[in-house]
Formats: sequence, C-alpha cells, structure tokens
Amino acid sequence: MAKKKTKVSLKAKKETVQTSQSSSNSKVIWVFDQIDRAGKFAFDTSRKEFNHKVVLDKMISYSGMTWSEVLSQTHDDGKSKNHLLDYEKLSREAKERIDTLKLNDDNDRIFSFALLNKLRIIGLRDKEKFFVKWYDPWHEFYPSTKK
Repeated sequence: MAKKKTKVSLKAKKETVQTSQSSSNSKVIWVFDQIDRAGKFAFDTSRKEFNHKVVLDKMISYSGMTWSEVLSQTHDDGKSKNHLLDYEKLSREAKERIDTLKLNDDNDRIFSFALLNKLRIIGLRDKEKFFVKWYDPWHEFYPSTKK
C-alpha cells in the first residue's frame, strides 16, 4: 500500500504581538526574575549608592497605579517623567549592556521609572508587567539633554 504524502508548510507562523500600551488600564506588576546584576547599571542592592527606602517606597506607590496613571506622573516640577526610552538616545554603556545581554529585540520595550531627581529604575515593559533590569542613580543610562 502506497503512503500518501502530506505537504508541510515550512513557513513560520507570524504572531501578532500586542503592544505594551494596550494594558494602560491595568495595574503595574513588578517582575524581578531578570535583574541584571553586572555592569555599570547593575540592580545590586549591595551597591553603596543603592537607595533602598526610595526604591521600595516608589515601587509600592507605583504598584497601586494603572499604567495610564504611571505615564501621567511627573517629578521635579514636571522635568522628569516615566516613559519608554528611545534606543538611539541611550548612552554608549547602556547600548553595550543591551548588546551583551542580547536584548536588541526588546529595544521598543525599554522603560524608565523616574524615582527621585536623577534616580531611575530601567527595565522592560510587557503589557502590565515591568521586568526590572537596571538601577541608574545618576541618570546615565538615558542621559537627558539640557534645554
């Protein structure tokens, strides 16, 4: 008895990726399993300049907000805000770390929480989740240009 040949498509099925903006009415969910513990922007709680109280207080505060509310927050008389980062404007060190960690496919999800003056928590936003990656006490990951 002859076997019947079946044609199999080798084309990869393209998934539609939902943008992180679609969860704007969801509350922030902090995820810590992908923290970067090496390099200039290591999220390392043993760092001398790691401000535990501010970080924890702000994270608790933001966890009670929706993403829409987070995006509308400003600090330092409106000079600082929480926002997605433009990869092209990242510091050389930040780009090198992203390359080292092979995160180039995530360039459109890099998000910055402004905690205090120059203090930032940087990570990846995926819908309502925020994957904490880096600690930036001096605003050097994504340096601002003075106006």
